[in-house]
Amino acid sequence: MTLRGPVRELKLVVWDLDETIVEGVFAEHDRTVHPAAGALLAELDERGVLQALATQNEPEVMQEALTHFGWSDLFQAAKADFAPKRHKVLSILEELDISADDAAFIDDDPFERDAMQVQIPGLTGWSVAELTAHVSSLEGEVTAEARRRPDMYRALKKKRTDAEVTGDFEAFLAASDIRVMVRPFVESDGPRAVELLTRTNRMNLGSTESPAEVIRLQGGVDAPRLLVAELRDRYGDSGRCGLLRLTPTGEDAALIDSIAISCRTRARGLSLAMFVGLLSHPVGDFARYRCNFRSTGQNRPLRMLLWAAGFSPVVGTEELRAERSAVDAVTLPSWARIDHLLIDKE
Repeated sequence: MTLRGPVRELKLVVWDLDETIVEGVFAEHDRTVHPAAGALLAELDERGVLQALATQNEPEVMQEALTHFGWSDLFQAAKADFAPKRHKVLSILEELDISADDAAFIDDDPFERDAMQVQIPGLTGWSVAELTAHVSSLEGEVTAEARRRPDMYRALKKKRTDAEVTGDFEAFLAASDIRVMVRPFVESDGPRAVELLTRTNRMNLGSTESPAEVIRLQGGVDAPRLLVAELRDRYGDSGRCGLLRLTPTGEDAALIDSIAISCRTRARGLSLAMFVGLLSHPVGDFARYRCNFRSTGQNRPLRMLLWAAGFSPVVGTEELRAERSAVDAVTLPSWARIDHLLIDKE
């Protein structure tokens, strides 16, 4: 996708948090601010440019970040939830009464930038480096009036309907050539699997089993079965983003005893499709499934995903169960292609 030209007048910068301002994922205990992003936060504040935050996080995580970095007064608006990010950005534009034509969305993931530009016409998507170049090109003295602009900016916002936005975004996703490949786990997947199990706080079952125990390869008919999902699209190869372990329990049933799905899948709306794709692989194909969900305070998104996949809670226990027919009834996005590789990949 071709980058849009410069905004009409840069009145608002909406930042993503993880892997943009913060070099890693804040909820996974990364506390290093991207040096260029940190400098831009200060420079834009000096210039009187409004700044806001839109992040796929629990509100509590966002608040912790604002407090930790001393940003509580820096951002004019801050939104955090797991709804599509466009809702947060549109809410910020409306709250601050800023036109999308005068705003920029900053994210170091090119997919996220292009997706936001498709969903919010007029909005400019930039990386941290592109925003740096834009700010460096600005000329002239910053006046006292300019520094007061957060209280002065009140531009008309053009209304758009959800139908228009959704239609455009689905076309964008269809053109992104998104593919998920599900295959059996092999020994060389070990380091990445441990990383997924260690760092994935939101999409895991809360198991106390160590990553090394989860991926230990065993033989036998009733041995645990491990599957890996890889993600790629026209923006590049995101690599191994999903892991599932099932243990056969007899009578065509299985216990799902470990799940790990990377946050990379959320922006593409693929978490549910990846999970169903893992279960649909011949290695994971059973008539009935159950799993034990232990709440950690951070893994609520996985519980919601399990409900969406047809799992129901067993009253009075931590267990959820699903029939194969319920999983098969899940409607998957038409723009996502899921392939199953039947042989080990070394």
